[in-house]
Amino acid sequence: MNSMDEKKPRILVIGDLFLDRYVYYDPVLSKSSLETGLMTITGIKEEYSPGAAGNVAKNLAMLDVEVIVLGPVGCDGRQYDLERELNKYGICTQFLIKSQSHVTPVYTKFINVNTGEEDLPRLDVPPTGLNETSRAEMMRAIELLVPTVDAVVVEDQADIPGRGCIDGEIICQLLDIRTRFRDKTFVADSRTKPEAFTGFLVKPNMNEFISSLKRMGILGHDESEIPDKILVQQYLSDFSRKVRSAVVVTAGEDGSFSFEYGVLNRVFSLEGQVRDVCGAGDAYIAALTIDYCSGESALLDSAKAATKAAALCVSQKGTGKLSRQALSEMTEPAYCEIDNPSIFRKSCRLPGNVKRALFDFDGTISLLREGWQPIMRDLMIRFITGKKKIEEELLSRIMVEVDEFIAETTGLQTILQMEGLRKLVIEYGFVPPNEILTPLKYKKIYTGYLKKIVKERINENVKSRYLLRGALGFLKTLRKGGITLLVASGTDKEDVIKETKYLGVHSYMNGGVFGALNSIEEYSKKKVIERLMKEEGIRPDELVVIGDGPVEITVGREAGAFTIGVASNEKAGFGWNKEKFQRLEKAGADVIIPDFSTGASLTKLIFKNKV
Repeated sequence: MNSMDEKKPRILVIGDLFLDRYVYYDPVLSKSSLETGLMTITGIKEEYSPGAAGNVAKNLAMLDVEVIVLGPVGCDGRQYDLERELNKYGICTQFLIKSQSHVTPVYTKFINVNTGEEDLPRLDVPPTGLNETSRAEMMRAIELLVPTVDAVVVEDQADIPGRGCIDGEIICQLLDIRTRFRDKTFVADSRTKPEAFTGFLVKPNMNEFISSLKRMGILGHDESEIPDKILVQQYLSDFSRKVRSAVVVTAGEDGSFSFEYGVLNRVFSLEGQVRDVCGAGDAYIAALTIDYCSGESALLDSAKAATKAAALCVSQKGTGKLSRQALSEMTEPAYCEIDNPSIFRKSCRLPGNVKRALFDFDGTISLLREGWQPIMRDLMIRFITGKKKIEEELLSRIMVEVDEFIAETTGLQTILQMEGLRKLVIEYGFVPPNEILTPLKYKKIYTGYLKKIVKERINENVKSRYLLRGALGFLKTLRKGGITLLVASGTDKEDVIKETKYLGVHSYMNGGVFGALNSIEEYSKKKVIERLMKEEGIRPDELVVIGDGPVEITVGREAGAFTIGVASNEKAGFGWNKEKFQRLEKAGADVIIPDFSTGASLTKLIFKNKV
């Protein structure tokens, strides 16, 4: 950001200004109303703060900027409260559009004095929109003020149709005036129509961006399985081309994505305590605008400055306080350029000099066992219920628990999953104790079904159909780069060996093929990793763990290895599975891919551009 001794930027903020009203109440003092019988909320203290466009203005002012606000308010007591709070920060309020036909918008938040938490529904008095008189007055003020400022921030945050002041006529005027003042920075933060602000630096959040893609017809109907963060990476350039401007998309704890001059960058969020996310977006856009309007910063640098402001905001209760001094003392956020939109980097971490790559097998390389989850699910429900007729509500609960269990244990040895099944059978109690099977017998029944399907697929003799897209080529590249490869699967070892040979990948696994053994104590993916490090002397940064389940990702991350999650759509053999993506992200995968068609970019990442 500009140094303190430089001329202060002058920034105009246009939008609906709210009064944030905090009522601190004591639940002990609540009592039944004599008139209605309803319990009262007994407030003992009130505090006020500017909200919506007013909060953006407040953040700008705290960062030592001269700020003018323009928007409609009512001629009521709350208007005086709002002006008083804005004036505390030296914000110019003389251009507020005051009218008896308007109300001053208010968000009333109830804070429990015993817990310090907001634990009651918020009471909203939304804006009323513009009438002809106030619209004309606002348009005259825009013509008067824009020539006098360095930047214009449009806060279009009213989400009730027809109730906000940034309506069609105001937008048309703003688009026109932007073409007449190309030397000024125009920034738009719009909740419902970011695509309308052509030529502005547009800053939607991720949900707003996805909704905008749908309205613009950019997003197809066949992309429901693609995770939202991947959609941002895939279509940010298209969106930027449509609005003819640079774009930043904020993604909460995942930082932000920026696109300018044909380059897509990801800025990672800063680590730290998150006390309250309220107001983070307002802090972000304030810092972004100040840095970008200096004319000296690339959008990437402005996004990094904005990331620091958002992190400072969420570390405080309420909408937070910003200062240039505090921001200058913060660590610079990490970032990376995204050259392949189908690779999601959860962190900016890179592997070291990779010597070993440990692969899961089913769902990561092989598709021979595609569909094992519904088979296991149906069997587990059948075993838990004992084929008894169960009430629909309870059956739904069992189904949810079984689905969650399978998702969480994907990658574990089958026998461990069957031990979990036996516990569920006992817990629900539908099956007499003498009819409850051992985990080994449950496993035999389950694997019997699965082996029949695998045998049928092998007999088809169409190997390519049952390899995840790009897997073979990726294995070849890693071997060519001198990396020792190994498989560690939760499937029985003899079956894994047979299936790796059938698919033509066994010969690439010069580090061995490992699978489940009769004894749980003899084998686990964690034990394989520990052996690599103890017996072969592999350092954590020399190991890459690749798999589609949270188990291998979790044990790999705990060991310090670089982890690659494969969010594979097993039925299609390529592309994304959104549920897998979410599980792998939660497990902490450093990188998440849909399949190995990303091989070239993934190889560059693993070898750090050395091959």
